[in-house]
Amino acid sequence: MDNITYEEAAKELEEILSELKEDQVSVDQLAAKVERAAKLAAYCSERLRSTENQIQQIIEKLGL
Repeated sequence: MDNITYEEAAKELEEILSELKEDQVSVDQLAAKVERAAKLAAYCSERLRSTENQIQQIIEKLGL
C-alpha cells in the first residue's frame, strides 16, 4: 500500500464494507471492491502486529 496511513486504510475499508452491506456495489465492481477490502484488511492487520511488536520491544527495554 503506497503511502497510506492505518487510519486512511481503516476508513476506506469501513466505507467499502458499508457499501457492500447497503448493496451499493454493482456486480461489475463487486470483485474489485472485495479484493481491495481484502488488501486493506491485511494491511491494517500487519500494521497492528508491527505496532504491537514495537511497543513490546520498548516495554522490554524499559524493563517494565
